[in-house]
Amino acid sequence: MKKIFVILVLPILLTYCGTTTEPNQNLDIPVNLTASCNYVEEILLRWNYDNGTVDDYIIQRKPENGDYSIIGITETDDTRFVDTQVDAGTTYFYQVAGRINETAGEWSSEISVFVKNGYPSLNFGSETTLEVVTWNIEHFPKNTDTTVEYVAEVIRGLDADIFALQEIESNTNFESLISILNIDDTINTWDGYRASTASYSINLAYIYKSNAVQVSDVYEIFESGYNRPFPRHPLVMGVNWNANSLYIINNHLKASGDGVLELEDEWDEETRRYEACNLLDDYITENLPNENVVILGDMNDVLTDSNENNVFITFLTNVEEYDFADLEIAQGPSLYWSYPTWPSHLDHMLLTNELFDEFDLEDSDIMTLLLDNILDGNWSEYDNNISDHRPVGLKLVFP
Repeated sequence: MKKIFVILVLPILLTYCGTTTEPNQNLDIPVNLTASCNYVEEILLRWNYDNGTVDDYIIQRKPENGDYSIIGITETDDTRFVDTQVDAGTTYFYQVAGRINETAGEWSSEISVFVKNGYPSLNFGSETTLEVVTWNIEHFPKNTDTTVEYVAEVIRGLDADIFALQEIESNTNFESLISILNIDDTINTWDGYRASTASYSINLAYIYKSNAVQVSDVYEIFESGYNRPFPRHPLVMGVNWNANSLYIINNHLKASGDGVLELEDEWDEETRRYEACNLLDDYITENLPNENVVILGDMNDVLTDSNENNVFITFLTNVEEYDFADLEIAQGPSLYWSYPTWPSHLDHMLLTNELFDEFDLEDSDIMTLLLDNILDGNWSEYDNNISDHRPVGLKLVFP
């Protein structure tokens, strides 16, 4: 609301100050104005000013076939401005002028930019649903600072409440990611937690909107003596959203295997995942029997194996207690699977029966978030700069 207020009143204020009618001839014209659109559907303007300093700059904009209006003022002589009040599919034109003592110089040359559809076009986050996303961000950050910038844009663009993450190797970059989110997001505040116990630093983590979600506790389970079924200790987070409590159990189960469950071999990869699932079932039964629980993460196996080779069989056969919300994705076309290079669907969302009614409501949903389709370079750009896994997002309505 604050930005809209500025856009509406600035043309009036600046007209009274005379900045739009009598240019200050002593001020140079800003040069090298550029405009670029990011994947959050924002326009970043940059320019140069080579003759001394100014107090600030005013920015005016018009849509194609429209009229110019002033949309903002920079702080001091900052030669950068981000326009967030834009619509995808629209071409905008911009000009910039410097000011001293609230008197502006002449306008710069005009620049235009088209707003392409970005991450917000997935229409995932909303004010009326709780959104939880599971996302293996391979060897984060896969491409150093570039990955951090991409992930920050994804998180802002999807606008989900909670991101449960896997393979967060760098704590420094994880903290940098949260810092960028809090700088660039003018609506939400963000916080996070990263575990630190996994081998090779392939740790689990959470990032969440601290203005929307209240975290009651974060802790690891199955720590001492459970490295065989859990090479990464499951990370539990208890949250409250709009007076509704929820427990999320974030997992990254053992990778690899030949697709055959060999229970006589305790180090068989499928056996390790099978045992992990049984232990998670036991944990919920003993510790969270009546709670809203979502078990999620990179489970490193498919839901569609035959019963004799299915590591998730304890959940799949106990239909009164559990429901894989993403089962239809796993049974559907590979276009929507979370791990397209195999291809396979490895990233899952399992609900306890306390959430069955909520998930059945019309606006509740689950989807693989096809971020690579948004990017100019499609899968190549995504895989090189972000991850080899797509995120899977759950939306829940609480009546």
